[in-house]
Amino acid sequence: MPSIHTPTSPTYSYPSNMIIVLNDPSLWALINWNIVFSYWTVAAGAVVVYDWVLTLGQEIELIWRQRWSLMTVLYLVIRYIGPPYSVVYILQYMPSASLTDAVSIP
Repeated sequence: MPSIHTPTSPTYSYPSNMIIVLNDPSLWALINWNIVFSYWTVAAGAVVVYDWVLTLGQEIELIWRQRWSLMTVLYLVIRYIGPPYSVVYILQYMPSASLTDAVSIP
């Protein structure tokens, strides 16, 4: 009689393209935290873009049209290095697993 391989069997291996869905209540807090963190990240990004749009006119008048100095360069570096750094940081720590109930079986 052939042996049956179950997911708990040590000889069973999952295909690399298979999504594993765990319905473990101990993970619900982590999933909820990831969702809340995602909402806060989007809200913070929206506030930064809103501030950027509101102050763009003043920045053009007071920074870009004036004579360049060390302070001008420092201001521009600080002003424009933050958003790309934040995007890279957020993308680095995004969860790579799908948080849906979908299962892909080949």
